[in-house]
Amino acid sequence: MAEEQNSLMKQDALFRFLLPEARARGAIIRGKHIIEEAVDIHGLNGEAAVMFGQTLMASVMLLSISKGGIRQVLQLDASEEHTPIRRMQAESRSGAVRGYVQWQDNPVASLSGKNGLSALMGEHILLSTVRDLGVGQPYVSTVQYNSDWLADYILEYLKQSVQVHADIILQGDLAIMIEAMPGCDDDHWFQAIETMAKISQQTLQKEKPEVILKAFEGLGCKIVGQDTYSYDCSCSLETMEQALLTLSEEDLHDLADEAGDVILSCQYCRNHVKANVFKKEDEK
Repeated sequence: MAEEQNSLMKQDALFRFLLPEARARGAIIRGKHIIEEAVDIHGLNGEAAVMFGQTLMASVMLLSISKGGIRQVLQLDASEEHTPIRRMQAESRSGAVRGYVQWQDNPVASLSGKNGLSALMGEHILLSTVRDLGVGQPYVSTVQYNSDWLADYILEYLKQSVQVHADIILQGDLAIMIEAMPGCDDDHWFQAIETMAKISQQTLQKEKPEVILKAFEGLGCKIVGQDTYSYDCSCSLETMEQALLTLSEEDLHDLADEAGDVILSCQYCRNHVKANVFKKEDEK
């Protein structure tokens, strides 16, 4: 019971809403617990923690507006060789998000003279998305863009690949996204983005999502759904043990340390399993 209550305390609420007067819809989440769990697992701090948290939130946002999608992957890849971070990835499914950071072999703290995402991954980052509908082949899209801020990359992706009017705010642990629906003309859309742009920084930084949505009352804002999300990896010790069993004897020897141990770790969480090559040989 205590474990279940602890799990519930680590969940964050996502609200889906409609803006009837602007012919738009949106989603909002303050992912405090998700981000705290993620940066703790991956040992992140500073700008890396902020950018990774925003990547997780952006993945959740894209899933929330996906028409029938059951899984959304968002991946950022550096196009330069000497950046601190080589890749950041986030994967969302119903009620859960997970991700990982792949550092360069000899990472530096940040790129001098750069800000935000550029300080960690350089310029002209490749953004890739996988949208899995659960049937047939997933939709895969890749765009390349240049900005210090992840929100700009998301908007460029939506413009090029999805071709919809959308706007997104990624600030701290907050993510809010609006999208035009059928019947939304230029005047409708201007009302929506103007209203979102007028939300004060203090409100975005401190207020609960339900309070922030009051800014859209003039557009007839209606909350139409609520979901809970947590940082949660779908791996298990059993599946990892099965993965170890699929490795050939030659691969096991290549991966073993001086004691003969092979450790398989999940890149998304702390789970790991260990096998000893010497013991396998003794069993023979």
